[in-house]
Formats: sequence, structure tokens, C-alpha cells
Amino acid sequence: MTHLPGIRRRGPAIFLGLALTGFAAACSTASASNTTPAAPVRCEIALDAVPGGTVINGRVTADHAVTGTYAMQIRSHSGGGSASISQSGDFEIGAGRTETIAETTLSGTPAAHSVDLSIRVEGRSLSCANPSL
Repeated sequence: MTHLPGIRRRGPAIFLGLALTGFAAACSTASASNTTPAAPVRCEIALDAVPGGTVINGRVTADHAVTGTYAMQIRSHSGGGSASISQSGDFEIGAGRTETIAETTLSGTPAAHSVDLSIRVEGRSLSCANPSL
């Protein structure tokens, strides 16, 4: 039997290269198939710094006209203590529109406030999270 030293050393490297290529192809296929279209009703929370405080907005975007209810809870923390505020009510959004359904202005920076917003539309509940917290 003839011994070819170069082939024996390259065998593991070739196998590893092929395995990594297969893994990369599988990952790119998986990420491409995980895209989903935007939901027909979406909500968001915005905290904007203004002189002397923070404006907190709860917004809803709807692809079609909807009516629903909302509940927004705000927890604020500062050197002087903490506070909790709740707002709730009904809303109506036209097709293709974004509307502010809840708004308040509080003292302190945006980092001093924690906000939860939930909406109920067409018998389903949606919870919105503030991505900056």
C-alpha cells in the first residue's frame, strides 16, 4: 500500500471545510425562511425626552379600520420615590393609519420610566414592549 502523506493531512481540513460550508448554507436558508409579513395591527411605546421631563406615547398602527381598548401602565422611579399611573380607554383607528391612543408627560428622564401597553382588538390581545428599557 502506497502512503501519500499530503492526502492524509488534508483529509480532516477538507472534511471540516465541507462541514462548515453545509452549516453556512443551512443557516442562510433558515434565516431567509423566517421572514414574516407585518401584522395587520401593531402597537408601540415611545418615550421622548423634552425639557424638564419625558413624553410617553402609546401608538397603534392598523392596516384596516379597527376599534378596540387599551391599558397603559407606567412605573416611574426617582430619588424622591416611585409612582404608578394607569390609563385605559377605547380607540378607533382608520385603515392604513397610525394614531396615538395614550399620552402623558412626566418629570424625569426616559430611563426613569417603565411602560407597559396592551391593546385588545377583534377579540385578541396584543402586548407592546418598550425596546429601550
